[in-house]
Amino acid sequence: MTQRTSRARNDVELSAFLLAAVTFGLAPCAPAQVNCSAQIEKAYRLLSAQNVREAQAQALAATRACPRNADAYNVLGMSYDLGNRFAEAERAYHQAIELNPRNVSCHDNLAVSFLRSGNGDAAEREFHRALDLAPQDVPANLNLAAYELSQKRYNDALQHYRAAHAEQSRDSTALLGMTQAYFGAGDRTAGRDLANHLSTLAGSDPKIHFSLGLLLAESEEYHLAVREFKAIPPSQRDFSTALNLGMAYAKFGDLASARESYLEASRLEPANPESYLRMGMDVVRNNANDAIYWITQAHERAQDRPDISCLLSEHLIRVRNYEMADAILSPVTQRHPDDPKVWEALGDLRSSQKRLEEAVSAYHQSLKLDPANVNVRLALAELDREAGRADAASAELREVLRLQPGNPKADAQLARDAFDAGQTDEALRLARLCLKSDPDNLTANSVLAEVMMRQNDFAAARSTLDKLVKLDSKNPRFHYLLSRVLYKLNLSQEALNEAELSKKLQGGGVEVNPQ
Repeated sequence: MTQRTSRARNDVELSAFLLAAVTFGLAPCAPAQVNCSAQIEKAYRLLSAQNVREAQAQALAATRACPRNADAYNVLGMSYDLGNRFAEAERAYHQAIELNPRNVSCHDNLAVSFLRSGNGDAAEREFHRALDLAPQDVPANLNLAAYELSQKRYNDALQHYRAAHAEQSRDSTALLGMTQAYFGAGDRTAGRDLANHLSTLAGSDPKIHFSLGLLLAESEEYHLAVREFKAIPPSQRDFSTALNLGMAYAKFGDLASARESYLEASRLEPANPESYLRMGMDVVRNNANDAIYWITQAHERAQDRPDISCLLSEHLIRVRNYEMADAILSPVTQRHPDDPKVWEALGDLRSSQKRLEEAVSAYHQSLKLDPANVNVRLALAELDREAGRADAASAELREVLRLQPGNPKADAQLARDAFDAGQTDEALRLARLCLKSDPDNLTANSVLAEVMMRQNDFAAARSTLDKLVKLDSKNPRFHYLLSRVLYKLNLSQEALNEAELSKKLQGGGVEVNPQ
């Protein structure tokens, strides 16, 4: 049995880095009988040359001439498999197994056929039948390991890679799979060691370095991923290599190198929006105007991509360019009415424009399409609270916690609600729960400080409020609360200074007395 080699993807999934999919191999069964060998060998040669129809015809002729020869039915099954005629392939393999039930390769080929037709459970059973007959069979172990890897059963996959002695082989597909299994099982040291070994074996082979780079990036080994992408000779680097190299650089903060790689990708494929999109998302994301420029470049090249339209509109909302955001989103909602992210973006726009009923309507439409979107529910809770619908807001927050237990924003807002309702113990519990996962959450820290003030623990309250005014120095309420705490600590001048600062931040229209 010969194992097909893995091939790196030409297209790029930008939400994450991906390993090229493992493919499963098919192989001859038992040796052909002497009087049938010529016909069967001819069928195999036709299959090797990808002449599927001719191979099927030749294999059928072989089964008629040699009806008791398992290998004739095996090659017939392979020809049907390669033509995606899976039911017929499986019948042929079953016939081969009936004629030679102890042949490991026939069971393995049937398992591969089950996999290709989408019947993973049957495939796994058949792989195990093959290994019951020959526990050390290399192709069956490799195929089962690859299947278990696809199911994220990493330790099981490692067991079968070891049985196949993959680590000692030069099979790049097996070594890639075993490396992924090590990372998936949490043995990062073994994963890095095997990746280094495969990198050395690869020489200058661009396909292996690209696939290994994707795997390492997916495993958050970004420095090693950069090494693999850069190992591809410059003359053989394509758009995908340059783009993924830029993404790997961006992940560990080398934005100058990321920018250079993204620009190289844009030169290689000027019409492709992805390099411009990544430039806006990764390199200049903290510069609103630059981010808008680059994402606009992506939008101009892919105006029917709702993800790009939504991202651009969200950036425009942040700089309060509501008119342009509206111009982008209005046609998108017409073209993509079934995309929940489009309605979420429209809800964000209408909320920012203070067109609150329209915002609520857009958010509800988004939830009809994606009820599990916690960000939309959090936004709805805020709108409900502004409109005085406290019960509706609380219901949304509880639903957020059902969908995503421990969501810090929901915990923080429910802590505020509990404190305002006089439920001090519950407010303290929720605030502390939030701060475990989000120590700088302003709402939870504010609730914590106010609980401490209510309990007359002014020293602890001061510590929290000192933190709050550093996190948000322009919030007048934080300075006001700090002034009250300083007064209680007999620090009158400092209290007066904080009170004056709070008054100034409010616009000077409200008299503030820390007492």
